[in-house]
Amino acid sequence: MAATADTEEAAIKGIGLKPTGLKPAYPGGFVCSQLTSLYASWIDVDGTRRSEAHSGVDGGKLGDTIHAPGPGRVVAAWKTNFGWGQEASLLILHSREDLNMSGGAPYYYSEFDHLRWNEVKRLQEGDRIERGQVIGRVTTPGSNRIYLPEVHWEIYEVDDPDEIEWVEKSNGLKYFLNKTAELIDPLYMLGRHRGIRADKRVEIAPFFDDADYSRFKGFTYILPCRPR
Repeated sequence: MAATADTEEAAIKGIGLKPTGLKPAYPGGFVCSQLTSLYASWIDVDGTRRSEAHSGVDGGKLGDTIHAPGPGRVVAAWKTNFGWGQEASLLILHSREDLNMSGGAPYYYSEFDHLRWNEVKRLQEGDRIERGQVIGRVTTPGSNRIYLPEVHWEIYEVDDPDEIEWVEKSNGLKYFLNKTAELIDPLYMLGRHRGIRADKRVEIAPFFDDADYSRFKGFTYILPCRPR
């Protein structure tokens, strides 16, 4: 029975970059900037087929604010280039306690890509990040106008954050490795507070400045939701 439960939990998390079937359910009475490409999808934001399964979710409209999904601390902000032009990435470490979760992994990474370097270069290793803090604005990959705007968001379960290694690419830019980190579907973490419905819809919880999140479990939404 325990093995079956573990298998089911791995499936709903998307361990191994497997499709979860999870889909967002945006709150009634609000207009939310939406996710445009989901976890493990083979379809990109522009409708074309990807060369590999999607390692996170994409979303947002040009200029949308991007909000930290939960409290944590900065691991790194760095310059990147995935082939579309120079941009920036941000890695945040969240502890289980930060997210008011009694079970699950001890730590989680949030990685954000397609950011502007000028917006994240102020963030230094160890800086505290608060839930809902604006970490940047949605732009196009590499700030290249031939692409549609999006922010890319990945979530990892992490056993040991001290196992992180930084590898330099041939173009001088870097990326991180952590053998104790495992990709999961961001929608799984967005569903920790209210749960996941039987139809696999996840009720999106927007971030509001005046709300009390002291007992909120998991992540709030990273893109804006405004009253209709």
